[in-house]
Amino acid sequence: MNTAAKFGGLGAVIAMMLEYVPAQYDLYVALFIIACGAAAAMVPPPHAGSRWAVVYQVMTTIGLNIGWAENHFKPGQSAVRVPVADKPAAKQAVASAGIPVLNKKGQPEQGANGNA
Repeated sequence: MNTAAKFGGLGAVIAMMLEYVPAQYDLYVALFIIACGAAAAMVPPPHAGSRWAVVYQVMTTIGLNIGWAENHFKPGQSAVRVPVADKPAAKQAVASAGIPVLNKKGQPEQGANGNA
């Protein structure tokens, strides 16, 4: 499913949920969503086994951190920043060391050398 479809579907769900919020509280709900997004941008993710990992995931979802706005750092994962031109070589180096390269869903992706 592409990002536009995810965002459109999530936007529709949020709009439907806001219909049940009394009009005088709309501003507070919007501020809560903005605060969750800001907090998710500033707070580093907890480690995977932490009791805060689920809370962090809920906070990022409420803050609409999806698609291109999604945080690159997630509980239990790290990110190695390399220039775009070096990305294939970096993936190959990591895979050669026996470390699985994860896709966007946190699952090992199929490497260039045929290893999972």
